[in-house]
Amino acid sequence: MSRRATWLLALTLATSGLLSPVARAATITGYRGGNTPVYSRTSYDYVPSVMKDGVYRMWWCGGIAGDYILYAEANTPSGPWHARGSTVANSYNTVFRPTGNAAQFDGVHVCDPSVIRVDTTYYMYYGGYGDGTGTTMIGVASSPDGLNWTRLNGGNPIIVPARDYRPLPNKYGAGQPSVTHVNGKFHLIYTDSTGYAVDGNGGGQFVLRSADPTFQTGVEELTATGFAPRTAANHTRHSLLAAFSVDWQYMDANDTFAIAVDGPTTSGTRVFLFDSALSQRVDQFDISGTWTEGPAIVSRPDKHALASSTCGTVPVDILRSVGPGGPDTWNLAHGGVDLLTGRTCDQVPHGRVYEGYLLQSAGLPLTLARGGVRLQFALAAPAQNLSRNAIAVSSDVFHRIPYGASMTSGAPVYGAPGRPAAFRLDDGRLWPVSCLEAITSNNSSIANLSVGQWDAYPTGPSLHCVK
Repeated sequence: MSRRATWLLALTLATSGLLSPVARAATITGYRGGNTPVYSRTSYDYVPSVMKDGVYRMWWCGGIAGDYILYAEANTPSGPWHARGSTVANSYNTVFRPTGNAAQFDGVHVCDPSVIRVDTTYYMYYGGYGDGTGTTMIGVASSPDGLNWTRLNGGNPIIVPARDYRPLPNKYGAGQPSVTHVNGKFHLIYTDSTGYAVDGNGGGQFVLRSADPTFQTGVEELTATGFAPRTAANHTRHSLLAAFSVDWQYMDANDTFAIAVDGPTTSGTRVFLFDSALSQRVDQFDISGTWTEGPAIVSRPDKHALASSTCGTVPVDILRSVGPGGPDTWNLAHGGVDLLTGRTCDQVPHGRVYEGYLLQSAGLPLTLARGGVRLQFALAAPAQNLSRNAIAVSSDVFHRIPYGASMTSGAPVYGAPGRPAAFRLDDGRLWPVSCLEAITSNNSSIANLSVGQWDAYPTGPSLHCVK
């Protein structure tokens, strides 16, 4: 059986433990999208990862000579999707390939990308397979732009199957990762058909978290009683869902993890909401539309939910593969709803909901939500260096985010040996900045201080330029 066929065999929906009732059903509105492909070419395309990063950016698994990871972008989730620098619909960039060495874990196939940007670095978690390794394992690569990738961890897998796959009925292994960044830690959910807590079909979703993007240090695992340091005794002993190929994000508006799962029927994608401790399922809803494998929740770069201009409303858009499943017939389609959380403006944590956004409100300064506060700009250019995502909000929403500081034209910038350049703003703090462009576009220049002088200032949130 070909490797791709093995992966497809592993993706029959596992229902054990998946369909138990919850206390209430979420209120949803604004259905959009459907079954008509928004990306289509003569090949198979599936398991995308999608973020809004100025434009909508998508990475997915597509057939080239085996499984490769491809890239396209669009102005809306419904397309047209096209390669970077192209206007040709359904074009793509090939951005990540197998190594070509079958003895390596990702020598023959690379698939199931999950892409996240933390500050200025993109990370791509993916499943790899090499004929000499016999099973799927998880790797990670980094990039400054989401297009040019470097394998991390010495090119070795960061997660391997929990047990010997050979005597087990489902030999898929460990793969299908999805990652979100919450409270300074990478949270990884993934499939391991060899896990100790899988169902009879090998379905199981396991959760790890770490401040280390390679998950080689400080790793905690979700257990039945919460997160604990990963040990041989607790590894894969607790499965959050009996499922395959899920995608997740964190919803700040209602403090939940949202997990998109194929099914429970072939005519819809189910989204489960878990509390922030991942201790219980609190809600669920369905997005109608056929699927063949692997939904992606459209997210902001740190894999949190996109913001809405309306308090308590969360836009939930997914892209997933559609088609009969034979060779060259899997395309990508879009569907979505708006989730009404029931939270009022007084209950929504606006600073977190709009983190990283440029806020546009009539008669008010262009503002960046950063570190839970407002950074207001006199000039548009430096603000646009620091974020690609912008949203129009009411003055009420604008003022619900606490004031942080203002950046006037020509605001002083201080540097010191071994210290980053930092704007000295009207709150009395130094706000470190990662690039010269934001400094020059603000008509500022760098003045040098001693280390002692620089360290005497309190520091504000770091500002990161996006390329």
